[in-house]
Amino acid sequence: MGQISLEFYQKKKSRWPFSDECIPWEVWTIKVNVVNLANEQERQICREKVGEKLGEKVINIVEVINRHEYLPKMPTQSEVDNVFDTSLKDVQPYLYKITYQITDSLGTSVSTTMRRLIKDTLAL
Repeated sequence: MGQISLEFYQKKKSRWPFSDECIPWEVWTIKVNVVNLANEQERQICREKVGEKLGEKVINIVEVINRHEYLPKMPTQSEVDNVFDTSLKDVQPYLYKITYQITDSLGTSVSTTMRRLIKDTLAL
């Protein structure tokens, strides 16, 4: 069992000596079953199926996230780096992280995620 998470976040400036805090405003998690395949042919077939399914999920996430109610408020010019990745010249996507976890049981990660969600909610 495993999971892949796509997290959109914004930075909250902290006082010195602490680093900036990353506050998620949207998190998408896809749970996956990790399998062992007998040969290369099975791996190739499975890879194509998983690629198609994952592509469908990403398109669904993009369609939902592009709705106005999901987006954070537009920052002022001085706060643009807190919401957008400005390191690219032609586009400025929202700040995001992609993480994955492969475990026998996802119980620990769920409790950790819930603790972080509650902490971040109370911090607002």
